[in-house]
Amino acid sequence: LWTAMITVGGRAGVERFFLEVRPSNSGAVALYESQGFRETGRRPGYYEDGEDACLMTLEMPRQS
Repeated sequence: LWTAMITVGGRAGVERFFLEVRPSNSGAVALYESQGFRETGRRPGYYEDGEDACLMTLEMPRQS
């Protein structure tokens, strides 16, 4: 599913993907980083319990 999303998005001209993740969810953060996502910001108090969210971004290579 992950590979399909990136492949289809890239073919459709998607330039970047965004997601939010709890910084305390180290397994998810590690997975996203292994797929090329990088933390590009924070959303303070994003979750109901007050925890911030890490905004993560995957930049797609430019198609020529």
